[in-house]
Amino acid sequence: MVRWDGHELAVVGSATGFWAIANGCLGKGWVKSMIHRQPVVAMSLALATAGVAMPIFIPPIRRKLGLPTNQYEAGLPGVVYPQLEE
Repeated sequence: MVRWDGHELAVVGSATGFWAIANGCLGKGWVKSMIHRQPVVAMSLALATAGVAMPIFIPPIRRKLGLPTNQYEAGLPGVVYPQLEE
């Protein structure tokens, strides 16, 4: 389950705000024309979007795999800490 705290809401809120501003300034169909005219910029924006979305989706995947999640969710119940071998 994705946990929606302040950081995740800030990321989603910023993304929707940027999208609304871009749609208002650039008009209808700007995404298709950008992908057609500037594919490198479109690909870099797609990679940046994936990178910004990773903190939302990676901790639940790590939790299901039994991997440590203490870097993402320190202090929350159910946090898995790394097991140090001595």
